[in-house]
Amino acid sequence: MTSLTNVSPQLRRAWHPVGRVESFGSTPTRVELVGDAYVVVRLGDAVKVFLDVCPHRNARLSDGLVTEGCLRCPYHGWEFDADGAVAHVPALGADATLPPARLTAPFTQERFGLLWIAPEEPVTDILPIPEWDDESLTKVWMPPVDIDAAAAQAIDNFLDFSHFPYVHAGTFGSDKDRLVKEYSTERTADGWGFVVQYPHVIENHEDPLVATGEHPLVQDRLMRYDYRVPFTANLRLEIPLTGMVNAIVMWCQPMTMDRTRVHIVMIRNDVRTPADHQAAIDYEMKIFAEDLRVIERLRDKTMPLERGQVHVRSDRHTVEFRRILQKLMEA
Repeated sequence: MTSLTNVSPQLRRAWHPVGRVESFGSTPTRVELVGDAYVVVRLGDAVKVFLDVCPHRNARLSDGLVTEGCLRCPYHGWEFDADGAVAHVPALGADATLPPARLTAPFTQERFGLLWIAPEEPVTDILPIPEWDDESLTKVWMPPVDIDAAAAQAIDNFLDFSHFPYVHAGTFGSDKDRLVKEYSTERTADGWGFVVQYPHVIENHEDPLVATGEHPLVQDRLMRYDYRVPFTANLRLEIPLTGMVNAIVMWCQPMTMDRTRVHIVMIRNDVRTPADHQAAIDYEMKIFAEDLRVIERLRDKTMPLERGQVHVRSDRHTVEFRRILQKLMEA
């Protein structure tokens, strides 16, 4: 039976977010990804990423500091320039011939306000987010959340909609939404993702006109999921009655075997004030907490890809999710 974990080596050939670009500065920061640790630091005008290990005696460079545009190791003071080459070894003196030491750097890019790392040459690109540049929408960032679950489990849950009436009975889930109607899963041309569109109903507690009786509690909602390997999904929500648009983008960072960092941004048309902004975060955090009560208690931190789980008709797109992950495992 083929299974995926947070430290499966095939994940090294994909793009992963490690944090918002604005959160990284001249103080070295340690980030974990697919079982390895990296140091992220701003040297000059650029954010640089290297394996968090000095080639001299394996000290953590993230415990060091920046001096004169170089990253200094905390152990013996070796300094490395923005390209990762050794620039100074204090024990050898100023005019010494330097050893041919160089820090190991992964592939990196900045996109959607996030810093992305691919430890090895990636097999595919990052999921486009059409809502990102829509000036009529407002970006609402959730604080990053570290969870005791695998990245694949978090995205599997995010994509799934048959759990809504049960897991989310305290927020938007409706007992009138138990039957999952027929729907189709459209694969992307390159085979690394899919699109699912699905209409259903929710209890809309965010609508202030429900309390006044002007709107019903149960309202129609349109969902569109865009997924891309390995752990990115964009869920665009539209409620025709209120005109609400909310694209919830989830990116998962597989850190260690047991830990995942979840990055979420909501891109909405109904956030106009600081109070709206905070209310949107609070409500989404309440929904996420409902999910975590389930996925953090799953049997283990693995995702079976071929056998080992029972699937039914309503799981069509999460089965496709597993098929694409299997394709990555075989790439």
